[in-house]
Amino acid sequence: MTPQIPDVVLQRWEISPVSYLGGRLNQHWLVEHRHSRLVVRGYSDGAFPHIGYELEVLARLDEAGWPVPTAVEEPIQVDGRTWGLFKFLPGTCHTSNRPEERRARGRLLAELHQTTASLTRRGQRRGFGLSDEVIGDPGLIDSIRKYERRRPSEGHIMRWHVDQAAQVFDRLDLDEAVTTVLHGDFTPWNLLYEGENLTGVLDFEATHLNYRVADFANSWRGYQDEVIEGYEEVCKLSDLDWELLMPVYWAWMFIGVKKSIETSLEENAALPDFEWQIRHLLRREGLTGRFADPYPK
Repeated sequence: MTPQIPDVVLQRWEISPVSYLGGRLNQHWLVEHRHSRLVVRGYSDGAFPHIGYELEVLARLDEAGWPVPTAVEEPIQVDGRTWGLFKFLPGTCHTSNRPEERRARGRLLAELHQTTASLTRRGQRRGFGLSDEVIGDPGLIDSIRKYERRRPSEGHIMRWHVDQAAQVFDRLDLDEAVTTVLHGDFTPWNLLYEGENLTGVLDFEATHLNYRVADFANSWRGYQDEVIEGYEEVCKLSDLDWELLMPVYWAWMFIGVKKSIETSLEENAALPDFEWQIRHLLRREGLTGRFADPYPK
C-alpha cells in the first residue's frame, strides 16, 4: 500500500499529492501548491535528529548558489512525526556511473567542500560525532563483543576493524586534520542534471561535521577510486588525509551498529547479519588494497 500524507499536512500547506517518490528512511512525495511543484518529506522517527541543522546547511548552500532543495515552510509535527515542505528541483540522475562520471563527481564534491568549509563554525550536529568518536565509543565495543558471542565470524570481522581503526586514530594528531560539513551521501542518485548542467544536489539528511575524507564513505565506497582522483584535481589531500582514509571509511560502517545490536538483544529478536557493513569492511582493491592491512582469515 502506497504511503499517504496525512490530511492535516495537506490542509496546513494547501497542497495536493501528485505522486509518491519513495525513500529508504525518510519518505517523499511530489505535491502541487497553486500550480507549483514542491516536495514533502516525512522524516523517519529519530533516524536523523536535529533537522534544523540540515535546513540551515541547505539555506547557506542556496545562498552560495548551489541547487539544493531548501525548505519553503517550517517543519511541522503531526502524530509524532516531522514533516517538511521543500523546493522541487528538476532533472534526472546519471545512472551509468562510468569512470569519467565518478571523476566528475569527485571534482564536484571537492567544490562543495570548498563551500561547506565555511560552515564549520556551526559546530557539530546533535546526535552525530567525528569518526574517531564513533570508533572510540565504549558502548560500540561492548555491543560488538556481545554480537561476536552469537555470531563469531561476523563479529570478529567487525571487532578486528574497530581495533585497527582505533589504533590509527590513537597515533595521529587529529587536531591537524581537515574537517568540514559533509553532504553524507554524495552518490549519483542524489545529483540531478539537465543535459550537462547540474540542477540538484539532494539528500542532506546525514549532513554533519566530520573529517573531510568521511564524505568518501558513500561516494567512493571503497572501490570507486576515480572519485578520489577527481577530488584531488580540485583539492589535494594531505598525508594526514590519506592516513585517515581507511579508519574513517570503516568508522562509517559502524554508524548505528550499536543501537541495532542492543535493540535486537533487548527485544530477543534475530541479530542482523550486517552483510552490507562486512562487505565494505573486507574490501581490498585499488586504494583499499593499498592502505588497509589484509584481514587475517
